[in-house]
Amino acid sequence: MKNILKTFGLLLLSGTAFVACDDYLDRQPDEQLTAAQIFQKAKTTEQYLTNVYGYQSNYSDPSGQILPWSCCDDDGSIVFTGRNYSLINYDTWNPDNNIYRSQTYNNLYKGIREANYFMQHVFECPEMSEIDKGYHYNEARFLRAYYYSLLMSAYGPVFLIGDDPVDFTQEGLNERERNTWEECINYVANELWETSKGLPDVWTGETANYGRATKGAALAIRSRMLLYSARKLFNGNDLYKGVIDKYGNPLFPTVYDEKKWETAAQAAKDVIDMGIYGLVGADGTDPYTSMHDLYTKVGPVNGVTERIFTYLVNAYNWGVATTPRAARTRAYGSYGPTQKLVDAFAMANGRYPITGYTNGDQAQPIIDPESGYSETGFSTFTHPIYGDELKNTFMMYQNREPRFYINVFWSGMTWHSGNVKKTDMQFYNGGNSGYGATQQNYTATGYLAHKFIDYTRDTATNGDKYDIATWGYLNWPIIRYAEILLNYVEALNEYDPGNPDILTYLNMVRKRAGVPDIDKVYPEAVGNQTQMRELIRRERHVELCYENLRYFDIRTWMTAETEHGDVYGMNVDAKDHKPNGDFWKRTLCAHDSARDGHRKFSPRGYLFPISQEEMDRTNCTQNYGW
Repeated sequence: MKNILKTFGLLLLSGTAFVACDDYLDRQPDEQLTAAQIFQKAKTTEQYLTNVYGYQSNYSDPSGQILPWSCCDDDGSIVFTGRNYSLINYDTWNPDNNIYRSQTYNNLYKGIREANYFMQHVFECPEMSEIDKGYHYNEARFLRAYYYSLLMSAYGPVFLIGDDPVDFTQEGLNERERNTWEECINYVANELWETSKGLPDVWTGETANYGRATKGAALAIRSRMLLYSARKLFNGNDLYKGVIDKYGNPLFPTVYDEKKWETAAQAAKDVIDMGIYGLVGADGTDPYTSMHDLYTKVGPVNGVTERIFTYLVNAYNWGVATTPRAARTRAYGSYGPTQKLVDAFAMANGRYPITGYTNGDQAQPIIDPESGYSETGFSTFTHPIYGDELKNTFMMYQNREPRFYINVFWSGMTWHSGNVKKTDMQFYNGGNSGYGATQQNYTATGYLAHKFIDYTRDTATNGDKYDIATWGYLNWPIIRYAEILLNYVEALNEYDPGNPDILTYLNMVRKRAGVPDIDKVYPEAVGNQTQMRELIRRERHVELCYENLRYFDIRTWMTAETEHGDVYGMNVDAKDHKPNGDFWKRTLCAHDSARDGHRKFSPRGYLFPISQEEMDRTNCTQNYGW
């Protein structure tokens, strides 16, 4: 199973041919082909398992073509017209739209169905050892639970279809109902726990096995889902108390349960206690190199495994969306961080410079006077990563923490690509990488996302190429150890705010990033649940930005009504970016998919709607507000 996830062109055997989208719950595999042929050979059995892995999406594409998460949180903005993420951002979607249904629903159920079928037949293979068959069985079992977790993150309670490929009659479908949230979370958490017992800690010959399930992957996904279940959205919130299925059962928990936080904390601690994961560059002595290597290199870095479960992909999708247009022949340069994310990063002294906004208006930031932050004026500044650049730089970008410089590329910077340097990237109106009357490839916020960019690789002189030799691979972090540490401290703070582990593990994340300990910077927050909650959430925002998690964080916390709002950035309509000119002003971004920048959110948007096609098939209960 070498390089199991290197390609999207995964083998689809005759017995696993795709069917119409609406039949994902109906199809019975063709016994004559699959049982008689596929599972008689080790090679074809492994190819079938590769196919089960293949129902994952390309999580590294921020363009909104495949998944909407990176386009519909408050981390980033991307400019393309006619794409479905704008329906979410402006709350104009409905169950008839069926947006993103293939990747968030149909394909996941197909993967569940194929995992079930594989689990039924893998032990029939005469060419495999019992140990290998056991590992493969548990890989498929993991994937089944993982696919359910993705369904639940988007839709809440879903259909649990059991261990067998499903063959519902039309009458049976009319009687079908979604399982409750508690049934779903208990099933997935238990499956991941049991599966973890049958998976290795690591695979030998790891370079040939990137992306394969491990014990840590199972426990880590379990941690994430139990944390989501403890948060407000799925823990007795009033909004969902009236969502009753057609048999009279509440689909969501109706009563808050503090015990869920303790369960979530223990789930994260289960991963920590394995003792095999760590933070790359944990001592914080060289955060720029350690974070660059973590985000761009494949496999463990300096012997440290931080990425627990990954997806190996061509770096093209991320790279072409975040490279300035003037930097190479093919570059779209359109996925940019919002001003809100820029504001979220700490200063070098560890204090967060922006503590809020007057009347919620991002044009009126509330500045912490102890942070040393200023957004008035310019001075010469040497970029801490590209030390040869002494440039006249906006004060907003100076003296920030290392993660700021890893994540944010601003107008006027030099683009580094191997030994090639291209100076003065221009994000203003008419600039070499900016807005223009006929130009769709530009950043609406005046920034570009810079994480996952390997500035040591020459992508600038290779022309119009998609190949691996140009872009390299991204070992995309579906879940990594830093998230586990943040899961743990968040859960602890909610039921045991005086627990010393909160400082221990939160400070681990900050130390690797080259940021002073939280208790040294904010001593008043120690033991204060409310203040520490906000600091933990802030830390999670900057540490995990662009990793497809923020969308779910602000929804499961039920903060999206305030967080999923106006998109601000620099003024890309300005005609230049001269110091102290109009470009350097906080401006509503009226370029978000040809809309006005005033994103809209209503409570129905906390979960995706069940599509109308599915409602027609099953007559199941719809989500709130749809």
